[in-house]
Amino acid sequence: MPRVSVVIPTLNRADMLSTTIDRIAQQTVSRDCYEVLVVDNNSSDNTQSVLSQKAATYPNLRDFIQLKPGAAATRNVGIREASGDVVLFIDDDIFAEPDLIESHLKYHAQHASASIIGTVVSPWEKSNDPFLRYLRDKGIFNPYSIACNKPMDFSYYHTGNVSTSRKLLSEVGGFNEEFFVYGMEDIELGYRLEKTGCRMAPGPAATAQHEYFPTYKQFSERCQQAGYSLGKLIELHPELRRRFTENGRRTQ
Repeated sequence: MPRVSVVIPTLNRADMLSTTIDRIAQQTVSRDCYEVLVVDNNSSDNTQSVLSQKAATYPNLRDFIQLKPGAAATRNVGIREASGDVVLFIDDDIFAEPDLIESHLKYHAQHASASIIGTVVSPWEKSNDPFLRYLRDKGIFNPYSIACNKPMDFSYYHTGNVSTSRKLLSEVGGFNEEFFVYGMEDIELGYRLEKTGCRMAPGPAATAQHEYFPTYKQFSERCQQAGYSLGKLIELHPELRRRFTENGRRTQ
């Protein structure tokens, strides 16, 4: 039985997904130690062709289709199908470092019943694009990273690189599928996990690169979507209204 189940939701990013799978397949731990579950959210490009080819190459890869729209419903398929003790969530534009899985396992051995928040590195360091330089210099890597507390809390539960016990994920019911547009479905899950006593522990050595180069228009659209999802978060948990609408990192 694999120790880790890597869950990757995807939608119309066949070329990027191909590299993402290759990177997660080249790890410092044996492939017997982990499985890769890719869940296609009904893509219209050649994602299925890519998955067929990769499944023939990597025996620890399984793929599924989720017709219901939304990352929450798509990731829930991965949780239900996972057989590892730990579920590691990454996105289809996340390029794992070779020791990503090994690092997550080490952190779980040190922090029982915790979620490990891995490090996501932006490739914008040498960019000449003015907008990307602005995001880099202001530290804005995610349109809904509006809270910045020390130590880490549920607001850091971003599924670009985070791992949690499969048992804990099942106990809280996985992701809330009422979230169907971008953003906040992962933070909402982190909030429910935290309420059960699950700590958010930093995993600085568990590193991956986010291959994301948004234009101003694309980033603004994501911010709008995250705003709608914030409304759903507050509807589900009214006690968070003050935290996110008045005391957030960027809402002041």
